[in-house]
Amino acid sequence: MLNNDETWNDDERKLFEIVPLGGATIGNIRAQKQLGWDEGRYWSARDALVDRGLIGRGVGRGGTLFRVSDDHEEPEVQVVVPLATSATPATVEAAAVAAVAAVQREDGLYEPLAGVIRGAWARDHRSNLLAVEIVARQGRRATGGTWSRPDIVSVEVLNLLYVPTKILEVVTFEVKPADAIDVQCVYESLAHRRAATHAYVVLHVPASEQAALTEVLQGVLAVARSHGVGVVTFADPSDYDTWEELAPAERVEPDPERLNAFIDNQLPDSVKNRLARELR
Repeated sequence: MLNNDETWNDDERKLFEIVPLGGATIGNIRAQKQLGWDEGRYWSARDALVDRGLIGRGVGRGGTLFRVSDDHEEPEVQVVVPLATSATPATVEAAAVAAVAAVQREDGLYEPLAGVIRGAWARDHRSNLLAVEIVARQGRRATGGTWSRPDIVSVEVLNLLYVPTKILEVVTFEVKPADAIDVQCVYESLAHRRAATHAYVVLHVPASEQAALTEVLQGVLAVARSHGVGVVTFADPSDYDTWEELAPAERVEPDPERLNAFIDNQLPDSVKNRLARELR
């Protein structure tokens, strides 16, 4: 129940009231639609409540919210397996054909994923990104050896109120289509993180293949959590409402020379110039 603190505005009250009690979550998309607000109005109220410590960001497709209480604990994320249904050879064959049709080759995923990272992902994670770059398409140009090149990189410069130092955040995203998911992607991301602050694996899991991929996803998730690598799955690369952050990426402080070399080797001159200006 809300108190009468005059510092609450009407939008914050309305959003808080639709967040469930008892630790349950509500998705950002559902909350925004239920309130009938535009994105600017919604994210302003959401961020204000997060700042007050009254709601937290939960896991779930498109990002979720939960009410914060002293005894709240976020539930362990599980990969949900749909219940098996009776199947005939014809339905099995049709599902297999649909699954093959749904698999997009990796290169075709980069542009829509980068667009979501610039937009909905950044808003949900409260990131003011300087740049999001697809760095996978560099041909045979030398970039530092095996597993030195991630697929997508985001760059942000944080200016904190009480910390008199600019903080550089470089996040790598290793993308895998459904037919290429295995634990090796975690080790690729670990190699990238030697020169970055965060590393994610981003995995294409169409609804038609979720059951078939459950075991391998559990294996990837277990290894990623043990190393602090983030795991994100998505069904539609351009729709954040189908994205699910199964594990957040832990922040590390890379060797400064490695980070500097990574920026120099991987990012275009336009981004390097902007970054140099921001860090002055």
